[in-house]
Amino acid sequence: MGYLEGVRKPRSIKDYGRQALLLEWEQRIDPAILRGVLSYATAIEHLPGIASCVPAYASLLVTFSGPSKVWRDRIYTLEVSELPEVAGALHRIPVCYGGTHGPDLEHVAEERGLRPADVIRLHTRPTYLVYLLGFRPGFAFMGKVDDRLRISRRENPRPKVPAGAVGLAGSQTGIYPESSPGGWQLIGYCPLPLVSAGGNTRFKAGDRVKFYAVEEDELADAVKTDTWPGN
Repeated sequence: MGYLEGVRKPRSIKDYGRQALLLEWEQRIDPAILRGVLSYATAIEHLPGIASCVPAYASLLVTFSGPSKVWRDRIYTLEVSELPEVAGALHRIPVCYGGTHGPDLEHVAEERGLRPADVIRLHTRPTYLVYLLGFRPGFAFMGKVDDRLRISRRENPRPKVPAGAVGLAGSQTGIYPESSPGGWQLIGYCPLPLVSAGGNTRFKAGDRVKFYAVEEDELADAVKTDTWPGN
C-alpha cells in the first residue's frame, strides 16, 4: 500500500452508511494514534468529493460523494505524511478551583487520598492534548490526566452543569462550553468562552491545553486579556 514510513495506519476501514467510511486504529487513548488520525484527516479532507472528516480518539469518520468502494481503494493507496508530534495550537486557560466554582474538588481529593491543593497542582502540571470535540459543540475531551486524578463520573449526574465548569472523568478532563446536564466531577471554573457567536470553537483536535490557577477576583482580568480571535 502507498503509505509512507512512520505513519500510524488504520487497522480497518469500514462502511458507515452509504457515503461514509470509518477508519479505526487501536482503541486506546494514545498521542501517537491521534497523530495518525490527524495525519489521515489532513491528507483526506481537501480531496475533491470529500464532504467532511471527523477525528476522534482512535478513529476518523470520512463522508463523501460517490461510491464507497472508490473511496476505500483511494484511501488504501493514499500517501500520508505524518504530522509533527506537536501540530496544534497551545492554549493557556485560567481556572478558578474549588468553592462554588469547583463543588467536587474536596470529594476528588478525599477519594484519591490527596489534599485539594494537590489536586490543583496535579491538574495544572501537564500540557493536555485535545483528542476530540463532542457531547456539546466546543466540548473538548483532553487527556491524559495524572493517574492520581483518575476518578469515575458521578453516580447521579447533575441536571444542570454551568457553562465554564471544569471537570474530571476517568483519565480525561474538559470544560463545559454551555449549561447542560453532566456527570463529570467538577473541580473548577473557566471564564473564557469556548464557542464564538459565529459558531467557531476555541479548541480543535490536536491542540494542546495548559491550565493555570487564578483566584476569583482575577477572573474578570483573565477575560479582558483573552486574545482568542473567536471573541
